[in-house]
Amino acid sequence: MQQAGSVRMEQAPARVADAAGPMGAGPLRAMAWEMVTLAFARQARETPDRTAVRRGDVLLTYAGLDAAANRLARQLMAQGVRRGDRVALLLPRDVDAVVAILGVLRAGAAYVPVDMAYPEARIHFIVRDCGCRVAITTSAGLSRLPAGVASLALDAQAQAIAETPGDALPAASGPDDAIYVIYTSGSTGQPKGAAVTHRSFANLLQWYIRTLGLNGGDATLLVSALGFDLTQKNIYAPLLTGGTLYLPDFDVFDPEAIVATVEKRSITFLNCTPSTFLPLVEGAAAGRMERLASLRWAVLGGEPIPIRRLLPWLDHPACQGQILNSYGPTECTDICAAWAMGAANWEDPAPLGRPVDNVFLAVLDEARQPVGPGVEGELWIGGMGVGLGYLGRPELNAERFMTLRLPGHEGRMYRTGDRVSWRADGALDFFGRLDHQTKIRGHRVELGEIEAALCAHADIRDACVAVRDGAAEPRLLAWLVMRAGAAMPPEAGLRRYLGEKLPEHMIPVAFAALPALPLSPNGKIDRQALPDIAAPAPEPPPPARGGETADSEDMENLVLGVWRDVLGQAPASPEQNFFDAGGTSVGLARVQAAIRARLGRDLAVVELFAHPTVASLARLLRQTQDAPAGRRKGAPAVGLRQAEALRRMALVRGGGR
Repeated sequence: MQQAGSVRMEQAPARVADAAGPMGAGPLRAMAWEMVTLAFARQARETPDRTAVRRGDVLLTYAGLDAAANRLARQLMAQGVRRGDRVALLLPRDVDAVVAILGVLRAGAAYVPVDMAYPEARIHFIVRDCGCRVAITTSAGLSRLPAGVASLALDAQAQAIAETPGDALPAASGPDDAIYVIYTSGSTGQPKGAAVTHRSFANLLQWYIRTLGLNGGDATLLVSALGFDLTQKNIYAPLLTGGTLYLPDFDVFDPEAIVATVEKRSITFLNCTPSTFLPLVEGAAAGRMERLASLRWAVLGGEPIPIRRLLPWLDHPACQGQILNSYGPTECTDICAAWAMGAANWEDPAPLGRPVDNVFLAVLDEARQPVGPGVEGELWIGGMGVGLGYLGRPELNAERFMTLRLPGHEGRMYRTGDRVSWRADGALDFFGRLDHQTKIRGHRVELGEIEAALCAHADIRDACVAVRDGAAEPRLLAWLVMRAGAAMPPEAGLRRYLGEKLPEHMIPVAFAALPALPLSPNGKIDRQALPDIAAPAPEPPPPARGGETADSEDMENLVLGVWRDVLGQAPASPEQNFFDAGGTSVGLARVQAAIRARLGRDLAVVELFAHPTVASLARLLRQTQDAPAGRRKGAPAVGLRQAEALRRMALVRGGGR
């Protein structure tokens, strides 16, 4: 087996982790710079006319982005933003968002990205909890901000910003100041904000750029949300090497649109979760892997990589790429270990990898003593990547961040709660969690936060949420104990209730009522004793309507089979909404891929949102079976399709149809 990082490429990149020091110590490297703002300014001087960022037909050169960031920084400073402040960003994933991120840093503040898809209650909590000096948004986003928060609407203030000088500003912050704050799920019922420093982020970026061999010829496509921790490095990495950052000109997860962009723009680099990358390989590019031929790297993280399902891409003659398995918590600047693999050296399961530059990893027992290779323990992280901790959570900081003295390292360390062991070659294997935290589609999920949201329901006295294996991804299930005299609400109603408080990936796919939660002898909830939640028995298909034939029933049965495969259960009836049956936007992409595989039909994502039941989708397929989706008369343009899909998503989540 070849060593990790040595798979075939035109130019082999630097190795992912060089041998250095005692087990657990990443390579010690001096950093060339410690502030991303200064590094970008230098790159802008070197390549002023090169395209820095582009979304559709909207683009900025390096010089244009540099000047735009300086203009916005001056506007923020005029509103009182100073060193050490925090600025919330409630923005779509567009060119203005990149300007806003750099502008906030130039003003000396840290940015707090807030996902626009979050429920309003969650947006309000994050904006208030972070104590932001200003929230940057658009005119449309102003109504989603809590009352009393100072704001700057980029579109409304566009003229004033454009008239502001764009010349260089002196550095307004230092390497030990916070660069950003990312909010993750919290076990107490509310999300928590983790801050990292300029210096730790600079260390990550320099390792990232060197390891992946990024240069001015690379094109990066940003497919993750602005509020996701893995997104941050992918905004800056191309901008510090003279490359181009492409932003999707679509707003919902559309594998076909992603693959088309990779093909059209010769994208060389993607970073996302395996759940996001799989639909590209198994759906949009299935049987046409040459569409992904430009990719040099697929950096995957946040969840285990089902490597065997990616072999059709890795083994394809047109493939020049390899996979980087990246591991690390938000609290420690995104990546602390990594492992490269390709067609010639893949492993299943893939190891977490070896420590990255200037990071120290330790596997400790319950007495906080190191254990040897092959012995499981808890992973602790030290060194350059350790962040500043959680905003306003002193007790949690004391619990998770501690100063330890260990062989080869003494300093502040973060306890991850991950159960791992060392391999003889210095890489880490992962065995699960020591607590009730989990990952859903790469997002950290504290089950306690979901349970707290359920217990806030007027009819629910107690709740327990657990993860069970599903057909394609882990399934969140919820068991409820109702208050005296209360009946369990309909599942669709529970999903809508939770949808007002939690992101989509935190909403359980199925619910069950119990008279009491099972307890272990020590009085704790016994999650292993929770009964399986059986799927509701599907209603028999209605009698054929006038004018329908046996082909109609066959089509409905085909769609029903697709849904059963994707959801892990049959819908309650042919008229049940996909999302009410536990479906997700990623699941919808799998429906899209399955329809293509079984019928050779390419349906636009908007058509799936517009036909969210087995019956309506079967009718659509029957009506259009003689024409491909992209060539039917009146098929909307990509931009219009995506806007309509977002509108329909809002209707579905709000209970409309």
